[in-house]
Amino acid sequence: MKSKTVTELAPAKVNLTLSVGHKRPDGYHDLLTLMETVSLCDILIVKPEESFLPEIKLSICGKYRVPKDRTNLVVRAAEAYFGASDERFSVSVSLEKNIPTEAGLGGGSADAAAMLRALNRIVDRPLPTSELSELAASLGADVAFCLFGGTAVCTGIGERIEQVSDPARRFYTVVMGKERVSTPSAYRALDQNREEIGKIPPIPQKNDLIALARGEKRPLANDFETVVFPEHPGIAERKARLLSLGATDALMSGSGAAVFGVFPDENSAKQAADAFDDEDAFAVSTVAQYYC
Repeated sequence: MKSKTVTELAPAKVNLTLSVGHKRPDGYHDLLTLMETVSLCDILIVKPEESFLPEIKLSICGKYRVPKDRTNLVVRAAEAYFGASDERFSVSVSLEKNIPTEAGLGGGSADAAAMLRALNRIVDRPLPTSELSELAASLGADVAFCLFGGTAVCTGIGERIEQVSDPARRFYTVVMGKERVSTPSAYRALDQNREEIGKIPPIPQKNDLIALARGEKRPLANDFETVVFPEHPGIAERKARLLSLGATDALMSGSGAAVFGVFPDENSAKQAADAFDDEDAFAVSTVAQYYC
């Protein structure tokens, strides 16, 4: 075990497209999504400690509150890592929460992925990338993407990742209001809505997603908007406001409740964020792949 303290960034993600397919026998849904990490980050500081009884001590700081017990994916990621390796030691983890919770921005998944990376930097015999990827996928589909970051087309339940080379750099304004959207409830509402209308929208072509990632003009689309917006009109209103502030496109991320607008440059994204002075708004940009 290396004695050094390790700092890991945990960037948020946005879904530039999110298509939900059929419900599978295991209860999950097939997905096709284009995800991208952005410069809004949580920060993990992980300090190893000698101990006969391995313990994960988690403290939280920053703007947003999350649990410190094993319902937090950081704790579960550490448990999974120790279960898969021969290493046994205690860790003290400070988590600075800058990503809004229940936002569809992957904050918890990003934190879990950062914890896996941090432990792999600390141990004397790090796990190979393939094993680390399997651990990430076992914790959640978005964790697998967040382990690597960058821009990727994700399929399966989100755990099958195809990195896009040479993605365009984009500037976003991400806005989060007071609404919270339950992901399981959003899936149930989507399934019910499709039963009533008797069809599933067509899935976009993967090549179109790759073209979008590289900067070509393609529509942004999120299947969850059809069921979330009627229940949470404030989210739809923020999307419309981003467009009125000059966004070239706007979308809800994940199952909500955050929305983002795509802006032509950094300055216009900052001006739009400043316009939301009564809500959480962040001017961010693409974060290139740089993990694992």
